[in-house]
Amino acid sequence: MEKNERSMRGVPLRELVETTLPPGTRVLGGRDGLDREVTWATLLRTLPARTAIQRGDLLLFSVDLLFMREPPLSFPALLEVALEREAAGLAVVGPAPEDWGPLADEAGLPLLALPEGISLADLANQIARFITARREALYEIERELQRRFQQAALTGEGLPAILRTLEEATGKPAWLEDAQGSPWPDLPGPPEPPPGQMERRAWLRRLPLREEGGEPPVALFGPDAAGRICLAGAVLLERRPVGAVCLLGTTGRITERDRLAVAQAAAACALVLIRERSLWSAEARVRGEFLAQVLRGELPEAEARRRARILNEPIEEPMAVAVFRAPEAEGDTERLAEAIRRLTARFPRCRVQPMAEGIAFVFPPPGGEADPETVVEGLRAELVRALGLSRLAAGVGGVYAGPAGLARSFREAVQSAQMVEALLGGNRALAYARLDVYRILYPLRESELLEEFYEQVLGPLERYDREHHAELIPTLEAFFACDGNLQRTAERLFLHRNSLAYRLRRIQEITGMDLRRWEDCFRLQLALKIRPMLRRSHAQPGGGSEPRA
Repeated sequence: MEKNERSMRGVPLRELVETTLPPGTRVLGGRDGLDREVTWATLLRTLPARTAIQRGDLLLFSVDLLFMREPPLSFPALLEVALEREAAGLAVVGPAPEDWGPLADEAGLPLLALPEGISLADLANQIARFITARREALYEIERELQRRFQQAALTGEGLPAILRTLEEATGKPAWLEDAQGSPWPDLPGPPEPPPGQMERRAWLRRLPLREEGGEPPVALFGPDAAGRICLAGAVLLERRPVGAVCLLGTTGRITERDRLAVAQAAAACALVLIRERSLWSAEARVRGEFLAQVLRGELPEAEARRRARILNEPIEEPMAVAVFRAPEAEGDTERLAEAIRRLTARFPRCRVQPMAEGIAFVFPPPGGEADPETVVEGLRAELVRALGLSRLAAGVGGVYAGPAGLARSFREAVQSAQMVEALLGGNRALAYARLDVYRILYPLRESELLEEFYEQVLGPLERYDREHHAELIPTLEAFFACDGNLQRTAERLFLHRNSLAYRLRRIQEITGMDLRRWEDCFRLQLALKIRPMLRRSHAQPGGGSEPRA
């Protein structure tokens, strides 16, 4: 269960019972709420007292107060007021009826019985002095923690130094996770799966925009079955959460010092990320402009190589280019680009560059048996999960070296991505090397020549299928897919061989083609390849004539 941070620092009611309230104080009910924080003590002199009760107050009153009112105020009514105003608990002097304890249990609000003969006014002052002293002490602790975390943020070690300082300050395991609940790239995760991961994701999404310079929100999650709890502080960039600093503890062992430390660690992490983003933005503008010019082939070879040496860009090495295109991200391409950067941050030779044609991802060829298409498909699937996209197309160019090679790979990747969108449903990766004859046909998709050729070869067959609800074109596709083997074609279509033979005769009669002649078969197969690219009613993205991949 998530427990949100308080706007004012207080003292857990349990601690007040142990240290400040008079000896002999008993808990009559609501014991599960003793971890509520008391921010002040309020002496009730009249009822109802809604305006006098503030969030976090410990309400002090005598039993007689309820019965002095005309008509008398019931204890359930007082409980309702206390819950409505978010009081921390109630402390009563006098003989409390036996049913008050169970009622407090049901409400989850602690009810304390104070010893007879004490002065409630003196007790209220004593509690107020204790809380004030505690706040002053916490303020000093906060200043010291702030100094330590700012120093850690400025050491040059960045996020690892901050997490190390947090563990030293609290004696508890600490880690940084992103807004999806995954460990931050290149940083160690928690020692074991922490409690409340899904709840933290939901909490970060619900957080409103924060004021600049405000303290980061902090919340508790758990406990789980093992009694473990997670204290999380939101890391804010541009007033929005990008992740959380987390601390692992057990029930009853998270202190106010831990809360302060997590908040200061979250603020320090944001400081490091802001500085890194500023440095990156300045460098990225120069690098990005250069990379975009290289990918478009706008620079002469000699000039491109000269600038590459100055910027230490590895364009002379063999590299591949992938292009990502997502219809849903057209208005927020930087979000998609940032996600790719984050997921590939551990690979320093990779580059990410937003382009008008899509997000270009430049990367060295993978080692071992993996191929570029497999690498890009894995990244594409991870992006779909991380960003909640319904469709994300990716095209992959070949592996080439030098400025001209990068420009060629980019052109190939763009064409492959466009083919994925036009013919394959727009939700996969495809390498240019596997486009086959589509490399030639796709650039001519707007040409009237393709339309005329298709109409001459397959137009009559298409009209016959439409008018007679036949399936001759799918039969022809299956026939070629099975390399003309009648037995395999019949099995693929779940037809008897005689039925298949009849369909093939009708195809030859309608088209005037002979399936025994190689030239006629070539014309029919070429028309089938053209079919999904034509903007006509018969186009079926992802249909039987798609590129084999």
